[in-house]
Amino acid sequence: MKAALIMALLLFTVVAGTASAHVRSTAGYSEIRLEQGAVRYELSLERDVLRAASGHAPSPEAYLLPRVRVYLDGVECEGALGRTGIESRQGRDYDRLELSYTCPGSAAGAYEIRYGVFADGGVVDDHTNVAEYDLGERGTFVFDAGHRELDVGDTALLSSARRFVAIGVEHILSGIDHVLFLVALLLGASGFANVLKLATAFTAAHSVTLALGALGWVQVPAGIVEPLIALSIAYVAAENVFGGASRHRLGVVFGFGLLHGLGFAGSLSWSGDIDLGALVSFNAGIEMGQALIVVALFPALLLIRRYRWSPVVHTGAAACAAGLGLLWFVERLAT
Repeated sequence: MKAALIMALLLFTVVAGTASAHVRSTAGYSEIRLEQGAVRYELSLERDVLRAASGHAPSPEAYLLPRVRVYLDGVECEGALGRTGIESRQGRDYDRLELSYTCPGSAAGAYEIRYGVFADGGVVDDHTNVAEYDLGERGTFVFDAGHRELDVGDTALLSSARRFVAIGVEHILSGIDHVLFLVALLLGASGFANVLKLATAFTAAHSVTLALGALGWVQVPAGIVEPLIALSIAYVAAENVFGGASRHRLGVVFGFGLLHGLGFAGSLSWSGDIDLGALVSFNAGIEMGQALIVVALFPALLLIRRYRWSPVVHTGAAACAAGLGLLWFVERLAT
């Protein structure tokens, strides 16, 4: 009876996670700077998403200007859309749009950016935009559903670091594929020492490719990375079903960690001119989120192993993880 209840709980968690895995998200990128007394705002947005969102607007300019507003000393600046172009990011086509804002008063005043692109809902469930700005002060900011306003001057270094740490924690905890990969690793771990070795290998690998991807030195299309991440879940989980982990598991985990790092890098539209402090803080947040998952789950798994019915639970949970990994692999290949 207890085994059945635990299996039901695991299945409920997996099903709930499946829904989360299909949340449509998109990332954008902004470069904001002062140029000859005006604010130049270069905005990169996923081409298909922008077209879907602005379908009822008479022009991209009519859609964007009410949603990207610039203020100088509390007074709104007048915006206009200039040059446009197309670029590729993470294997997807992006529109690159140059917005220009003419502001009253002294260019040395206090700037505020209000960003609401895709905030109307319906097209995407989640949108983030990494903004690098030079408006008298330089820095990096991330616009998302909970942070739509940038007040230049109010984003101290420590505050910005905390923000990127929080984004890293949120990213791994909300990324069901990364969570499920860690669960599959924990199911096959023999003890805390083994968990430490596996976590170290995974951390070292994804930290390397996160940095390389964020800096623009390694670029692999999301259409390749995302299916392979799903396949990594299926492989590690299948090892737990068919005879346990191989003696090469550390190497396997390191290799899959390289893939997950590229996935982390692709989650935000980093540029090659990224703020290194933001990158380090984001990675620290990922590590904190990973540690939270391990601390929360592995003691419970060790407790379950004391019971005679634990092999049934272990095999059932691993089989569910392997099945989901294969399902996501097929789905991501098809999209």
